[in-house]
Amino acid sequence: MMKSATVAIAMALLATSGAYADPENNNRGGSKQYELVDGTTFTNAGEMIQHLRDRDNGYASGNPKDIVDAYPEEFENVGDLIHSKRVD
Repeated sequence: MMKSATVAIAMALLATSGAYADPENNNRGGSKQYELVDGTTFTNAGEMIQHLRDRDNGYASGNPKDIVDAYPEEFENVGDLIHSKRVD
């Protein structure tokens, strides 16, 4: 049950992250990008999280909480994961 709640919260954050990322920029058609250490870039956080769930390149994969747990020195929570991968 706790995992379901965590995933639901993460997905809610992902669904609203674009709306709160930069309201001025959203009105001009601009967008944020998300870039992983391996150089893979994404146009939105949901796309990045989907890649993290099913990647098979030697890095941790799974739901966002699994990624955070796999790299405890880099991320404190799922929001930190998303924020730290955002490229302005």
